[in-house]
Amino acid sequence: MASMKSPKKNVLALFVDGLDVKLAHLSVRGKRVTVHEVRSATLVSKLEERKPAEVGAFAFAEADAFSGGVSTAVDVSGGNQGEDNSSVLLGLLASYPSSKYSMAYGIAEPSLYYHLLESDAGQKGRKLKDHILEELRAIRAFQPSADAVDSIRTEENNLLCIVREDGLSLINSIDNIKGFLGGRLPQIPLIDSADIALMNMVKLNYDLQPQEVTVMVYVGVEFTRLIFMKGEHFYQFAPILGEGYDSPNLGNTVYSRLLLEQDNLGIPRISRIILAGEGKRINLKEFLIQQMPDQEVDYLLATHLDTSAFPPEQQEMVSEFAIPIGVGWRVLEPESPKLYAINLLPASVQEGQRALKLGWHGYMLLALLFLSTLFFSMSISKKYSEIAEEEQVLQLKEAQIAENEALQASIVDLEQQLVRFKTSLALYDSIVPGSERWSKTFTQLSHGVEDLNSIWLTDVAANEKGTFTMNGYTVYRTRIPRLSTLFDNSLLKEVTVQEIRKVPVYKYIIEVPAPAAGQ
Repeated sequence: MASMKSPKKNVLALFVDGLDVKLAHLSVRGKRVTVHEVRSATLVSKLEERKPAEVGAFAFAEADAFSGGVSTAVDVSGGNQGEDNSSVLLGLLASYPSSKYSMAYGIAEPSLYYHLLESDAGQKGRKLKDHILEELRAIRAFQPSADAVDSIRTEENNLLCIVREDGLSLINSIDNIKGFLGGRLPQIPLIDSADIALMNMVKLNYDLQPQEVTVMVYVGVEFTRLIFMKGEHFYQFAPILGEGYDSPNLGNTVYSRLLLEQDNLGIPRISRIILAGEGKRINLKEFLIQQMPDQEVDYLLATHLDTSAFPPEQQEMVSEFAIPIGVGWRVLEPESPKLYAINLLPASVQEGQRALKLGWHGYMLLALLFLSTLFFSMSISKKYSEIAEEEQVLQLKEAQIAENEALQASIVDLEQQLVRFKTSLALYDSIVPGSERWSKTFTQLSHGVEDLNSIWLTDVAANEKGTFTMNGYTVYRTRIPRLSTLFDNSLLKEVTVQEIRKVPVYKYIIEVPAPAAGQ
């Protein structure tokens, strides 16, 4: 069985029989399936089977929600509703926002066929599918793909294989009008068999005992089908009748085929006959009761389906729309143990509808990608912060370098001036020998008196012999020897006491000899 995922609680189910298109709108309310609306329309021409369009790239557009009121209108048209099939389908689907519902449909012969296998060879799952495909390829020229095959268990524990050969024309036709449906197709979780959908309707709504035989009679537009069930299991398909409700004497044909199959199958008693489809148009119930007065005959009743949206006079219309209702019910209750769970939806369509097509390794890589992205983002952010800090330090260093370069230029300029001064001094000294003596003397004198206080130098006089005499005053007599010792071989020639402004001071005369050569 193909996987089916339909998270939406609204489903539109369709079934095409010749030119007749039936639609049922169902939803889940609480734990109960509710049918809101059934409609039908007539196509201009039969849908042509061809290779499916590129339906793998389905997109899902947002649209307006369902209308607040529950529609109970039934549109049964006997003529063309538009100029072509696209306008007919658009008239059925345009009022439903594609983002709010999923869509499923049922197909019947000749779009599919059935093949009975007596044994499953002890296989399950994928191996069972391979076994079925091997058997089918041995008996038919048509080579089905794995997604076109499904199977159910019969009453005798055999395998009834359902094989889709065509049945994709409806997808292609709806794909042609998706531009008028918001540009996107609704999600398609399921393609079901019309006959399986009918059996599911019986299984869901009737209390079937293991040994009871139930016969379903579906009258369509172009065919009539008799399905035999034993208990809750499939028992037998009668050969399909290529006659619809408008065929003359269809009632006699159904009655004759019913008796023939009962005799061929050795059925002593049929517990009930359930009618569906267009049987009411030919009063099939009344005809069969006349032929079989002791037999329980009735139109399909959906006792477990919420039909409160319909007025009482329309309650029995469930039997007419039994196939699309059965298909929609299967979508809304995919896990129900009572249902035959088959799905003939192509794998390409399923893959195209997946929002994220990843296996377990893909999810691991996705998680790794997320974590690595987070890690590198945090690392990059940290590096950006470090770079910003380093750029600030660099700007500070560059400013300091600029300051140092300016200071270095000043130092170079001062050194150049000093060189010029030394050059000038050397030149001056060469012109006036001993000129630098006074510079050295005054330098020595200024450095020597830094720690002396209360001493004054009034004049310095040079003598012809190269000596010079220093005259001055001091408040303290002890300062005079200390001043004299600043120069080697100096001579304190005179110390006298005088009064200046009534303060006694000491006047001194110190003679400093000429410096030795080389000093």
